[in-house]
Amino acid sequence: MGLLDMFRRTPPIDDVGALEDFLDTHAAFLVQKCVFEYSRARAGIFWEKLFKEADFKAAVDVARWNGYPIALGNVVEMVEAALRPAAAGAEAELLLRLIGLAEAVIHRYPVPEGEESDFWVVKTAWLRDRLAGIQLAPPKPVKDMPLDTARAMFDLMPIHHSLRGEDFVVVRNHLRSNLCRMAEEFGQRADVPALVADILAPSHPVRVPALGGD
Repeated sequence: MGLLDMFRRTPPIDDVGALEDFLDTHAAFLVQKCVFEYSRARAGIFWEKLFKEADFKAAVDVARWNGYPIALGNVVEMVEAALRPAAAGAEAELLLRLIGLAEAVIHRYPVPEGEESDFWVVKTAWLRDRLAGIQLAPPKPVKDMPLDTARAMFDLMPIHHSLRGEDFVVVRNHLRSNLCRMAEEFGQRADVPALVADILAPSHPVRVPALGGD
C-alpha cells in the first residue's frame, strides 16, 4: 500500500459492477476468515506446521470453494435487505436481479481442481433455492441471516470431526459477527438510490434466472 492509498476513501457502491465486486470479495473474505480463524484456533501452537501440510491445504481448498456459495448467499441476503425499501413496487425484480448478479460472480471462477465438472451448476442451483424465499417475510436482522446455513459451513471445516467438540457455536458466531461488520461497511459505502436504479435498469445486461431451476 502506498502512502497516498492510506488517505483515499473507499470507493462507493453505486452501480452493478461495484456491487458484483463487493459480493465477490466479501463472500470470499467471509468463508476464508471462518476457515482460517477456526483452523488456527483449533491447531493452537502447531498451526504454522499444520498449514504447511499438503493434505491440510487441500482440505482448506475444499472448504473454501464449497463454502463460498454459502457465504455468498449470506452477503446477498444482507444486501437485499438493505436495498429492498428503495425498490418499493419492484422488490421481486430486485431479488431476481441480485440472484443473477450472484450467478455472474460465481461464473468468474473455473471449476476447482478435483471437483466434478458440474460443480458450479450444482452450487448455483443451491444458491437460487437458498435465496428464492427471502422476500416471503420481512428482512431478518443481519446477525440472524447466517443461522440457517451455519451448520453446513461448520461441516466443511478442515478439522477432523473427532476434534471439533462443541465448536459449532464458535463458527456460527464468526459468521454472524463478520456479516454484521460487512453490513455496516455496505451501509457506509452504498449509494442506495443510484445502486437500485442501476440494478433495475431495463437496459442493463443482467441475466435474470428462473427461480427453481435452469
